[in-house]
Amino acid sequence: MPSHLPERRIIPTSAMLAALAVPSRLAILSLLLSVGPRTATECAEVVGATASNCSWHLRELARLGLVERSDDDTGDARKRPWRATITGIDLDAGGGPADDLTRAAVRSAWFADTDARFDDYLRHESDLAEPWREAAVISDYAVLLTADELADLGARIDAIVRPYVRATRADAPAGSAVASISVRGVVDPRFVDPRFVDPGSVGAGSSGRRARNADAMGPRARDTDAA
Repeated sequence: MPSHLPERRIIPTSAMLAALAVPSRLAILSLLLSVGPRTATECAEVVGATASNCSWHLRELARLGLVERSDDDTGDARKRPWRATITGIDLDAGGGPADDLTRAAVRSAWFADTDARFDDYLRHESDLAEPWREAAVISDYAVLLTADELADLGARIDAIVRPYVRATRADAPAGSAVASISVRGVVDPRFVDPRFVDPGSVGAGSSGRRARNADAMGPRARDTDAA
């Protein structure tokens, strides 16, 4: 395992946030981050879209510098894979106040995909080898801490997980598989003291502190062996 933390994810522009607010587009980028280069047809098989639709989304992602054609030139553009040019995205940075709704839409789509992949795991859990079933981490904690402690906890979890990120790990041993790790540490709005609510926030559900996002969220596993 590397002794240093891999390069951090990119900070999105307003245009990137708008592009990623499209669920299918986000799912395609997620697939490339999770399992490496894929053709538009291979993307279509996983994200549930047509190959032509995936081609269009891939071109849009390429226009923004998020994906590119891989070096594997087959001589047929339709069969030439695409690859991600990034290792992940920091949704808490970039853009501006005007992008808050778009950022929220991206985050919602991101974790909807995460939840769908967990549902897929539960449906196929009995088909997996026992070591993978035993290794699964399925936990939920109600913790009592300050905002600073929550931020510190997230940073420490990130430092532990980051060396294993598929997009940057070059020393994975034989027998490795893509796994999905999703971290959400957010204050429970049911029990927030009114003194801690931002008076300038819009709507009862607003929060001044956005949750940290995870890297390389991965595809929704339908007919593939995705995480």
